Amino acid sequence: MKESVESHSELMNGGSVVADNTIVAQGNQLIEGSYDITLAEIRLLWLALTKIDSKKPQPSTTEIVLTAPEYSATYGVELSNAAHQLQAVSESLGSKPIYTYEYNVQKKRMDTVLRFWFSQIAYGSNNGADVTLSFSDKVTPFLYDLKNEFTQMNVFAMAKLDSPFAFRLYSWLNRYRYFDKYRNSKSGVIRTENISIEWMKERAGLAGKYADFKNFRVRVLDPAVNAINRTTDLTVRYETVTAVRKVTHIIFSYIVEGDKAYIRVKPEPPKLPRRPRVKKDSHAEGEWAKACLDKIRDYESRLKDYDKKEELPLKFLQKQILYYQIIGNRDAVSYIEKTITERKSKKRSNSEEE
Repeated sequence: MKESVESHSELMNGGSVVADNTIVAQGNQLIEGSYDITLAEIRLLWLALTKIDSKKPQPSTTEIVLTAPEYSATYGVELSNAAHQLQAVSESLGSKPIYTYEYNVQKKRMDTVLRFWFSQIAYGSNNGADVTLSFSDKVTPFLYDLKNEFTQMNVFAMAKLDSPFAFRLYSWLNRYRYFDKYRNSKSGVIRTENISIEWMKERAGLAGKYADFKNFRVRVLDPAVNAINRTTDLTVRYETVTAVRKVTHIIFSYIVEGDKAYIRVKPEPPKLPRRPRVKKDSHAEGEWAKACLDKIRDYESRLKDYDKKEELPLKFLQKQILYYQIIGNRDAVSYIEKTITERKSKKRSNSEEE
């Protein structure tokens, strides 16, 4: 792991020990459920999940005790504040619903089902240093006796994630970790399906927010990816999928720490510099055109490194014509015009064959 919890390969857990390879599991309906919770709430939830043996049947009592010392040690919270935080966070999490999406066989439709995490929360009225949680019987089927349709995660690896979205993204990525069809057998890189941005936002309680992708990327996505790369056992990259000039989906690629793999992600198109306010045919205009050409050539080179079959998009070829005209390179203009004509002709031929 890139950043381990300071000076701990094991965390004291109220008299027991949470090792740095502690694995928790959730049914995928919970992993893919929608819930809007804070960082403190999701941390408490995952700490509670370390108390459950998901391979075993549900016990007669599902009471789980969390103590202030273990909460403090796991997440670096001051011990003096841990007891109060445990109580406050337990109450707030207990009041928030989870929405899952399940097929109703009888009615032949998808239903949205509302559940709550806990059926009961108990703590000392005199600021006792522990809370006792009872998971709801509507939630426990996705926590106990899991044999299929579940995802496993390393809690220790998640301990330093610093946003609810980072926790959710880490859990979604782990869904692909144990399926061979998503793993490149030669490189070891795991590549997800196209994941809808709207799907992620809805599941993370962000529906209706960050309508502009750039805002979503800067405020939510990139900080989460950076945190995962910095503190967990995954190294993640992503590429965007665009429809009608709008980014709609993300494809994530990642490797697991210890795997010898190289992540190959399709390079993003370059952002070209704006034309300066200078006279036409001036030296300054020529320098601007050369700078744009350099960026396009670098982009084309990176595309070929990614996949030798990749071609420079048509819009960049058309831009190259403009820039070569500015600097007076007629041979380059003729060559690119010929390339565009051949590309369009090939596309028409392929369409006719289909």
